Amino acid sequence: MSTSPEQAYDLGEPPSARAVGMGGALNALGVSNVALWLNPANMALARVYHIEALGAFSPEAKRQTYGLSAVDSVLNTSRLAGGIGGTWSEIDPGGIHRTWTDLRAALAMPLGDYLAVGATGRWLRVEQATGSGPFGPSFASDGTPNGPLLNTLTFDVGATAALGDAFRVGLVGHNLTNPGTALAPTTGALGVGYGTHDFAVEADGLLDFTTYHRAMGRIMVGGELFLADRYAVRAGWRYDGGTNVHSPSLGFGYIDPRWSVEVAVRHDWLSDHAATLAVLSLRYFYDVTGAGATPADTPDLL
Repeated sequence: MSTSPEQAYDLGEPPSARAVGMGGALNALGVSNVALWLNPANMALARVYHIEALGAFSPEAKRQTYGLSAVDSVLNTSRLAGGIGGTWSEIDPGGIHRTWTDLRAALAMPLGDYLAVGATGRWLRVEQATGSGPFGPSFASDGTPNGPLLNTLTFDVGATAALGDAFRVGLVGHNLTNPGTALAPTTGALGVGYGTHDFAVEADGLLDFTTYHRAMGRIMVGGELFLADRYAVRAGWRYDGGTNVHSPSLGFGYIDPRWSVEVAVRHDWLSDHAATLAVLSLRYFYDVTGAGATPADTPDLL
């Protein structure tokens, strides 16, 4: 691959089209399936039963990612919302050949009308080739010949507060067992978002406490427009302090009452090892009530 391992692995985060299109800034407004990967508390803030399949590709990182998830906040009779999902990813098959499997299960619950909390259990298994570099085996950078590079259970915890009808503030911590490895870094993120029926904007900050010799941050901003009750247009910007990379992004989606197809592209700018990531997400909306509710009924369902 022509990019760096840090940029190719990207904290091990599963990509989705909406999140990538908005620069990753969805810790406050990101309900539905994206909440499973970012802030689980947001699952409790919309009445949905969504199933999503995603695929992502990066030519510079030689990366491919495939995933499937389901989020439900309407089928159960309690106030709990739940979600399950998993992704499989690969980078640089002709070099370090790192692959990882990421499985998650999450629960969320509203506390009154203005606060929701949630938690996600995560199983992560990472494998990497041995002796594939130009100088042969290396104790510093090789994989492990007799087992995975990482095989761990960890968890995320999040909370989201609604400040009126449009403002939301989300706070989440990832990998809180502190695995002590950049393959599952302990991070904390804060997001502030404003969303209406027709548009949404959000700004997020993230601190990575594991990957580098000191805590390094990310700044993410994004916005989206919902046009003619069917079309979503998104744009975002992310600055990663660890890799010192600026990454603009664009996204588009067609949202039908029963399904959606969404795409997004992010490209590193002002980078010595620039990479591009393209994502395709397909979602199915199950209307369990039979009432004919559509994604256009609330901006949270974009």
